Amino acid sequence: MHIHSMTRFILCLALLYPFAAQAEERWYNYDHLMFSAGTYIHYDPDDDHKGNRIFASLEAVKANNWSYGLALFNNSFDQFSQYLYGGKTWNFHGRLDGFHAKITAGLIHGYKGEFKDKIPNNGEGIAPAIIPGIGYKKGRFGGDVFILGISGLLFTVSMDF
Repeated sequence: MHIHSMTRFILCLALLYPFAAQAEERWYNYDHLMFSAGTYIHYDPDDDHKGNRIFASLEAVKANNWSYGLALFNNSFDQFSQYLYGGKTWNFHGRLDGFHAKITAGLIHGYKGEFKDKIPNNGEGIAPAIIPGIGYKKGRFGGDVFILGISGLLFTVSMDF
């Protein structure tokens, strides 16, 4: 098995584990949906970075703070891209009410052509990704800042429904 294929296989297994571990609870049962929209910045802008920096996602959030979702965005090179992911949120109840930490892991598709190698392990146009972030939520509304590896930051606002 090729190293990129092995990496994707291991990541897929890791993404499926939380859902398999909850066998008594169906993976598609969720507590609420969350819509997020935002934009991103680069630590080091490049002349190749162009186009709209628009990000939107729809996420199903379970009562135990596990979630799964799909994000749609224009990547830094103005190519339509998708991020299919699973994630976990940890709330800081008691000390920092409203604040949370979050991590998602999944697969990114959409970096093509001359920009294919701009994200690591982008074999056959699909790359694994792990994206951590911190945020604040009050009621149905929130905001997050996610770290996009060594490239930049993603800023989002969100609403539960």
